[in-house]
Amino acid sequence: MKLKSLFAQEGLRIVEKEPLARHTTLRVGGVADFFFAPENYFELLRGVTLAEEMGLPLTFLGGGSNLLVRDGGVRGLVVSLRAMRSFSREGDLLEAEAGAFVPEILSFCATCGLSGLEFLAGVPATIGGAVVMNAGAFGQEMKDVLTEVTVLENGAFRTFKVEELPFSYRSWGGPEKALVVKAKLRLFSSSPEEVRGKMSRFLAQRKHKQPLRQQTAGCVFKNPAEAPAGYLIEKAGLKGCVCGQAAISRKHANFIVNLGGARASEVLSLMDRAKEEVFKAFGIELSEEVRVVGEA
Repeated sequence: MKLKSLFAQEGLRIVEKEPLARHTTLRVGGVADFFFAPENYFELLRGVTLAEEMGLPLTFLGGGSNLLVRDGGVRGLVVSLRAMRSFSREGDLLEAEAGAFVPEILSFCATCGLSGLEFLAGVPATIGGAVVMNAGAFGQEMKDVLTEVTVLENGAFRTFKVEELPFSYRSWGGPEKALVVKAKLRLFSSSPEEVRGKMSRFLAQRKHKQPLRQQTAGCVFKNPAEAPAGYLIEKAGLKGCVCGQAAISRKHANFIVNLGGARASEVLSLMDRAKEEVFKAFGIELSEEVRVVGEA
């Protein structure tokens, strides 16, 4: 039985040959064999279970802000959590589904006078993605505000206390195949004016240093212990370097921008060159922060 028919029998809808460039902030990459956007935990569990029973490879997609999809696309089933985006407040606790969009949560926090997430101002991520990457800036990280993380693992939902997870730089340290589906955060009360002020200051700093108005996948490389990746790439003489319709940003060398119609292969070529030139100049190996998926 065809996969679409099998899913339809369960009341689930999947799309064939969905262009994944539509679902990433860099706007490059090929198609997904099958694309599934569950609207609740039941649909998520049932869809993932069906795919696993059929032996289909699974790829999970959040906001697509830290993702590079290769030009050949992604085999199997791509599961997007963007429809699972609800969040609620109880006192100073904020509970959010993995697909909740960070800018929407920040807007809510500014209105309610909830402080603690201002450091994410200007980050086009989902809460799930921010947790998995342990997103951080301005001396703060997600682990500093998290209290619990709920995941889907081996066909069951499981909740971890934040102390049970070995968070580190750009990693949440959870089980390798676990999917983050919900997070609980402890924030603190403040005035809406103070929260908006903090967000404005952080956003202004980002706008000054980063190409926020262009199509990017965020920071391409993790910062080595020796020096920031952007500094090393710039000192290696690559700021502004172009390959086809992709370029290393002139504003911040740890960003690669889509100039219009870029291919993933062009982005990957720039990434490879950055790694080669930085190693040649400084003997430092750059490690990707952006997640690369799919086939060439």
